[in-house]
Amino acid sequence: MLFMVFITCMTSCYNTSIQKPDNLIAKDKFVKMMVNVYLVQGLDKTPQDIKGLKKVTATDLYYSVLKKYSVADTVFIRSLIYYSSFPKEYEKMHVQIMDILNESELQFKPEKKLDLERK
Repeated sequence: MLFMVFITCMTSCYNTSIQKPDNLIAKDKFVKMMVNVYLVQGLDKTPQDIKGLKKVTATDLYYSVLKKYSVADTVFIRSLIYYSSFPKEYEKMHVQIMDILNESELQFKPEKKLDLERK
């Protein structure tokens, strides 16, 4: 994952003449995939005893997203590099990703806070 962030930063800062890959992932699908990538990154931060998964690495979780969408890792990376080479468009996509994640979070938040300080 750190490698992906490094590539994203390098390509968005220095190169805006990236050719469109042959198998470019459609923007909508790419946004959905990135939402899932962020979700599995969060899952990877969960203690092992809580999530009930043992010996599952961040790489396993990343590849589970690729498998879900039937996308090869090279296709995903090339699409990531391509989209990130257009910083303004990539920022719009990132806003979409964060909106989806925020909406998802609201579904699981309790409407009222529990009053744990009651006597």
